[in-house]
Amino acid sequence: MNHHDYLEVAVRTLRLAPYLRPTDYGTARQRDLGQLWTDAIRGHLGEIAFAKWISEKFGIAIETGLSELGPLEEFLPSDVIKVNNRPPQLKVSIKTTKLRGVWLDIPYKQIDHSDIFILVRVGVAREHFIAFLKAISVIRDKILATALQQGIISEKESEEIWNLLPDFKPIPAYIVGYFDKRLYIDYIQSEDVIEVDGIIGTRNITVRKYLGYWHPEDNRVKESVLARLEQKYGTKISGYKIRFEGIGDFSKTKHFVVSSGFLKRTERDWRELLAQL
Repeated sequence: MNHHDYLEVAVRTLRLAPYLRPTDYGTARQRDLGQLWTDAIRGHLGEIAFAKWISEKFGIAIETGLSELGPLEEFLPSDVIKVNNRPPQLKVSIKTTKLRGVWLDIPYKQIDHSDIFILVRVGVAREHFIAFLKAISVIRDKILATALQQGIISEKESEEIWNLLPDFKPIPAYIVGYFDKRLYIDYIQSEDVIEVDGIIGTRNITVRKYLGYWHPEDNRVKESVLARLEQKYGTKISGYKIRFEGIGDFSKTKHFVVSSGFLKRTERDWRELLAQL
């Protein structure tokens, strides 16, 4: 994705950011408006990547809900609002993760609101926003120019600051696959673990494969995970600590978690989905 794609997401999410909760769900961490904005940019870049990929690979025009972003009560049930200029037949949610992310994490009650969940990996560097501001000359033509006019910095300092800042580079993205909720509807309604596997260590388990509900404070779910792994490996692991590979702490709410190995991803899978969409 280029800086034009980034600009589109930045402008659309600027309308959204003031309505976002400053406190992360399940934590006490507070985010200021600037961080809410950049977090929203990172989270919605996957929609642009998916629309471009579908167009290039399958020749289908997808319009996402980026243009409809606004107050929370205005949120649409689907991130895809048009397919070749018509309303979609399915509700689609597009989730963005880091380039090495392997988990499709569907928090709160979002699993109830969509039929299809698409996972997109986006390689956004930590300096992405500063690099973007440099690319569109906001830093040189506005911030540094104003500082020069007011005598805050010298020409030499201005040039030094400019050269220190990173340049914007194209953002890599990878469409991992999709989860079709309709295939697991009975399991989902039971709010339980469907499949789990991992590495058993000393008093801890590292989960590497998972499909089902997870809540960091729900002992029923934890016991279900332990029971399934005990049955699979014939090892007593009652009371073991459970962690998911590559994830620190989950927010203290209900999640539906899908490891990438469970996602549909072949060209045939995508064509079947697009035919229904």
